[in-house]
Amino acid sequence: MSNDLSYWNECIEIAAEECGLTMTAEQRSAIAENVSNWHENYGMAFYSPPSSERYDAIEREWKQKYEALKAEFEAYRGNAEKAVHRAFRLHRDTTVSIGAHGSVEGHDGRSFNIQ
Repeated sequence: MSNDLSYWNECIEIAAEECGLTMTAEQRSAIAENVSNWHENYGMAFYSPPSSERYDAIEREWKQKYEALKAEFEAYRGNAEKAVHRAFRLHRDTTVSIGAHGSVEGHDGRSFNIQ
């Protein structure tokens, strides 16, 4: 008897004992063989997607979140640069870049720092 049939035979034996059912070893083996065959077709009856589909979905989700955060950051940066232009009355053609720790640099043919 294969390991697979041994497993199912034991399952049937335990289930029969739990409900008080008495059966012969031949009956138990026949049921175990049937259950084993049915179990082989379980995937056709109850679809279970491959794990790669879930991984792909997770990757799509984080990429969407990343793109949304990136767009939000770019909008924030653009608004901050407009605010610096207005606050310091810079010409709108003056390039402004906001660096780490709030440092602001303007470039209009000459460079300057606003602290």
